[in-house]
Amino acid sequence: MSSDNGIDVARLGRLLLLIGFVTAVSLLTSARVLPGDLFSIAVVAIGSIALVTAIIGFLIAAGATYDDQVNASGR
Repeated sequence: MSSDNGIDVARLGRLLLLIGFVTAVSLLTSARVLPGDLFSIAVVAIGSIALVTAIIGFLIAAGATYDDQVNASGR
């Protein structure tokens, strides 16, 4: 975990990088396979899933930071 009193930026950065990579691969694959109308729906669906995943990742990172701060203050 992070030794300072902020959100673990490295963990959040790795998570966002992974989400970006998976989203890009999914969109590129969808662009090649799906016709125009279905591709539009796929873009919205994949983007929504990526956004929700990023929000959950941020909440996990913030929760881990909170736990670290509570444990450090209880010592």
